[in-house]
Amino acid sequence: MTPESTMNCGNDLLVDFPTSRRQGQIFTVESTPSISTSEEQTNIPLSPSPPVKKKVKFSEVADMTHVDFPSSSELRQRWYTADDKTRFKRILARDVRRMISIVSSTPGECLSTEVLEACVGIEVFLSQDLAQRTREKRARHMIGVLNESGRQGRSERIDDERLSRVSEKTSRWARDRAFELAVGYWELFREMEE
Repeated sequence: MTPESTMNCGNDLLVDFPTSRRQGQIFTVESTPSISTSEEQTNIPLSPSPPVKKKVKFSEVADMTHVDFPSSSELRQRWYTADDKTRFKRILARDVRRMISIVSSTPGECLSTEVLEACVGIEVFLSQDLAQRTREKRARHMIGVLNESGRQGRSERIDDERLSRVSEKTSRWARDRAFELAVGYWELFREMEE
């Protein structure tokens, strides 16, 4: 079973939301954009941005269809098996070793576009130290969100906005890293085209 064949099997929706009935009420939610990293580093408050209004629509009606639990053979066709996951991990490890070898033996200015494109998405694995720090940060993020969720459950006072802020705060490093990577790749590819 190839990843391509398994990816196309999960397109059946369990809940059908007909477009003719999507005429719901509109709720307006005000939110404030997140604080930039530069403010955190300098501890100097930046001028507040005006609130951004977001419109959220909730459908008044939803049609649901009962679907029986799939058989074992259907599950094997729809989801990755343990063998598939093991194979994906081996392929990832092979690709990482290959990229580490190429990147460490080639001067930066001599790296081809193909090599850089092959590194997209596996950057964190190119350094054991970075991979370890990333695992630790992901664990702290998960623990932070679960702790806040548990605290709210114990107090019987659910605050989705606070949970969202905790999640945003504990995952800021991932957004910053993704932004830096995107800018870095954009600059590298732009230089290569010139």
